Formats: sequence, structure tokens, C-alpha cells
Amino acid sequence: MGLRWKTTQILGVQVAGVDRQTLVEQVIAWAEGKETRLVSYVNAYCLNLAARDTHYQQQLNQMDLVYADGIGVVWAGRLLAQQRLYKVTGRAWINEFCRQAQEKRVGIYILAGKPGVAEAARRKLLSEYPGLLLLGAADGYFTEKSEAQVLTELAAHPPQVLFVGMGAVKQEAWLHARAGQIPTCVRWSVGALFDYVAGVEKPVPAWMDRLGLEWLWRLKEDPAGKSRRYLIGIPRFIWRVIRQWLGSM
Repeated sequence: MGLRWKTTQILGVQVAGVDRQTLVEQVIAWAEGKETRLVSYVNAYCLNLAARDTHYQQQLNQMDLVYADGIGVVWAGRLLAQQRLYKVTGRAWINEFCRQAQEKRVGIYILAGKPGVAEAARRKLLSEYPGLLLLGAADGYFTEKSEAQVLTELAAHPPQVLFVGMGAVKQEAWLHARAGQIPTCVRWSVGALFDYVAGVEKPVPAWMDRLGLEWLWRLKEDPAGKSRRYLIGIPRFIWRVIRQWLGSM
């Protein structure tokens, strides 16, 4: 499958204009191939980090596909390039991905979350997709299994898709640092996706999601942990995007 999207440069990062279906189909196609591919997401928080962390920015731009996971990124794409981007959260694509992965027998490994999260997510997915080929699971802190154990498992039973959920910057840095020790596969940074799959985090109400108010829901659920990210981060993101827009005029 050839590449079927345009990209928009937002705060130094190339973001692909892919919708949910295109994203899933492309990853499944790559998973059935024999090349290493890197996939990640960006939201306003990620782009704020990338604006001041050139190493992280470079790692994102070395990905084969970076998609928008936040309404702020979609709005920025419209302002900066009149380019249509799509908000594609993990909760939006995980079921379609699992359906196709089950059908095509795509092997998966989950490396994500705090202790217990990946295993709980694995059980939940298997209950909904009994034929899903889940080859293993481990927490993203290497508590239940050491990093060496995880790498050994990956080498012994190479997955076609490796999900890594350690949070922005850390997950991308780990994938790049361990690139030569991971078998050929699609390596997909997914953030807190499996916290939602496992039921650790509550999903945003549909009406708030439709109105682009997911950030407000997250702030309500975790004011201590998310206040700086949203109350300071959102205005900072808007200012950076406007500055880029003014600089391009």
C-alpha cells in the first residue's frame, strides 16, 4: 500500500492527514510486510514538548507516520496550511485495529502502563476478540518483567506490531535507543491508550469529545496532574501556532 496522505508542519513536526480507517489499514499493511515501521501520535502537549526539545522533534520526524491525537492539532492544521487533519485517538481506532488484526492473524505485543495495566488490557481485548494473536504483555516501567526479559520475549516470539505506552518523549526515546534489539515490526507509540482499554482511566463523554472539550474532562478528572498541561499548555500552544502562522505570511 502506497502512502496516501499529505503532511502539515506544525511547530517543527510533520503531521499526516490520515483518518481512522486509513491509519488502521496502513498499519495492518505494514504489519504484513517485512520492514520496520515507526508510528506515533501528537497532541498539543506533544507539540509543545517538541517545540523546545529538538531531540524529541527529530525522533518524531523520523517516524514513518505521525497522526493528530487532539483537536488543537486539527485546528492548527487548518490555520497553518488549510490542510484537513483528523483527530484520531487510540480509543477511536483500537477496536477496528483489533478486528482486522484478528482476521489477518497479526501478532501483537503490549508494553505499556503501570504494573497490571498491560495484562488487564490483554485480558479485556481477548474477551472481545478471542482470536486476537496477543503474544505477550508487560508494564512500561519494567517492574513485573525486566527490560532484558521483555527484549528476550520479543526476540523469541517476534510480534508484527509492538505497542509502546510510556508517555510522550520516553516511549519514542526507548524505541530509538533499543531499535537494534527489537525484531522487525511496526513499533507504535500509543501513550495512555491501554489505561483506557484496561478501565483504569474513564473515557471522555461522547458529547464533550464532539465539542473538542476532551481537555476539560481530563482536567476535571485529574486537576493536580493536568492543570499545568492544559491551563498553561493550551495558551502556550495557541501562541506558538499563531507565531508560526504570522511568520509564514
